[in-house]
Amino acid sequence: MKAVMVIVDGLADEKIEELGWQTTFEAARHPELDQIAAGGYTGWFSSCPQGYLPESMPCILNLLGIDPAYFPQSRASLELLANGYCLEQDEVVLRCNLAALDSHGILSSFNGGNLTGPDMEEAAKIAADIDPNIKVLHLSGYRNLIIVKKHYFQTLDCKTYPPHEFLGGDSDALLADIYASAPILQKFVSEGKNRLKHLSSQEQQLMFYPWGISGKSCLPAFAELYSKKAAAVCGAEIAKGIALALKMDVPELEEATGDTDTDLALKAQTACRLLSGHDFVLVHINGADEAAHRHDYREKIEFIERIDREFFAFLRQNLANETRILVCADHATSPVSGKHSALDVPYILRKAGETFPPGDLEANKALKYLISE
Repeated sequence: MKAVMVIVDGLADEKIEELGWQTTFEAARHPELDQIAAGGYTGWFSSCPQGYLPESMPCILNLLGIDPAYFPQSRASLELLANGYCLEQDEVVLRCNLAALDSHGILSSFNGGNLTGPDMEEAAKIAADIDPNIKVLHLSGYRNLIIVKKHYFQTLDCKTYPPHEFLGGDSDALLADIYASAPILQKFVSEGKNRLKHLSSQEQQLMFYPWGISGKSCLPAFAELYSKKAAAVCGAEIAKGIALALKMDVPELEEATGDTDTDLALKAQTACRLLSGHDFVLVHINGADEAAHRHDYREKIEFIERIDREFFAFLRQNLANETRILVCADHATSPVSGKHSALDVPYILRKAGETFPPGDLEANKALKYLISE
């Protein structure tokens, strides 16, 4: 038995007035997915585990059937793993956005404001030189990780606030808990503001915004959970980090960018190739989520159509009829608000020989159902 799970990040969203009160998925043309659905069945489930925000880390882990007891405190440790850095037991890692404030100290941007790519690269170099006790790993654009020894924190349970969810908030209030727990980070943020002044303007003051503390990840191996040999095809760091933490085989694909410019044909070809030596292949496609964060519903529709045309067409033509397929989303991402939401997400399930639906399929049991004998 061979099986493929395709997670289209942020695929779901609300019905949009400009689209005649359709979702972007409903407005998009996807004949290949329709053919897969015609050979199986479709439904909706809640992908976000209870008590968690609708973010990729808990939702993807939930879809993979991982017990929440194993969930890291935040996704930072998994993104760090995806970049080849294995966190030590005496270290913690935080996500760190290059953010922008208005003239009143109110958070106005979580993604670098109006800076160019080269400007954000320069800002990352500035961050790396602020404090020798804080290691900085630049991921891309406005996204960084910072690594700090645990002993600098009074508690690791301090509350942090995702900047993309709290635009319009007072930055000092949002960071108050983390400042109280780790004064080293308050000094880091303050010094960062000073050193970023030449990149700031009258309209915006730039800052480094730390959030999402995580210790070392300790996820169980996929093979131990399911007795299946697994691989993953992904470009987004969170998906890659999860796959590596689960000890899946993860080939390096430079053309898999984690955005709408990703090489979808290469992803499809790689997934089919990996199936020859693995029982299960996870494919994560992230661009729809990024388009929605940019408030661009047309880009999201166009990318969904590209996924259908360049990815699912190849899969349909090259996978054996008995290969099982589950297509779903990890969460909804609104191109109107640019935010994630906990709306139910659609799924398409093809399991050869099954002519009846599985009843109310639950997200955290979907994979187990897919690969069960």
